[in-house]
Amino acid sequence: MQSTVRIRRRSATKTRNPETGREEYTWSLIYEGPARLRADGAQPQDQDVAGQQLTDRQMRLWLPIAEHPGIVAGASPDVHVDDVGSVTANPWDPDSVGTEFRVRDGHVQTHSTARRLPVEVTSHA
Repeated sequence: MQSTVRIRRRSATKTRNPETGREEYTWSLIYEGPARLRADGAQPQDQDVAGQQLTDRQMRLWLPIAEHPGIVAGASPDVHVDDVGSVTANPWDPDSVGTEFRVRDGHVQTHSTARRLPVEVTSHA
């Protein structure tokens, strides 16, 4: 896992932004560290939805489960459905930095080597 991501969670309450005077949700940092973002399967799947041709590519975010140097134990257990994140570094594809995603589901598996979370990419860098 050579990329880095930052994952945040929106609070249930709003607070007033002193600069704009508007009520805004606050965000909590849930995870920041190594990750791997990749597509499941080699080919996107075409779908016909309500008469429109759409292409669906299942994306998966891999996060460490075990303790790693510089990361707290249980590295990513607090990531939940609807948490949002972004790629903050990727040495293999610098153009992917800034890509944003939303966690669609969790991952639980005995003897898992990584937490593999289905995500929806919401904006490309």
